Amino acid sequence: MSKEKLFKKTDLLIVFILVLIAAAGFFAFRFLNSGKGMTVRVLVDGKLYGVYELGKSTEAEENSGSVDAVAGGYGAKNSAENGNSTGHKGDSVTETENVQVIEIPGKIGTCILTIKDGKADMTYADCPNQICVHHAAIMNVGETIVCLPNRVVVEVGGAEDEK
Repeated sequence: MSKEKLFKKTDLLIVFILVLIAAAGFFAFRFLNSGKGMTVRVLVDGKLYGVYELGKSTEAEENSGSVDAVAGGYGAKNSAENGNSTGHKGDSVTETENVQVIEIPGKIGTCILTIKDGKADMTYADCPNQICVHHAAIMNVGETIVCLPNRVVVEVGGAEDEK
């Protein structure tokens, strides 16, 4: 009875090289897509609902006295100081000091997105499983919150996404 090895040295070397390539790809992707986001894009049923400013540093907001939001893809600015509308038909944005609350009509109900302290958080949704509500707040480029029943996607983008 002869014993044959399950793995040869070359097999182990190939597996090791593949693991290194996968790890290098993962870290390269994380490094290139890292960083604080500048905007939050909201998609409803695959269509752009609005783009909102994620936030500035707390000091900058305290000094400026206003919070700006880019909404509905129209590029209209909404300032808490002058009370301008966002330019998105049916868009409900309530702004208080350093906080934006966006009401998003979804497929089966309403979602409420709250932007505060540079983070976007789904605080309410009319969906049965509430996965989007229990998801952690997002702030880094590429992070998303998805409400599948309402077909709402919230994603963080960089400065280039603001255009």
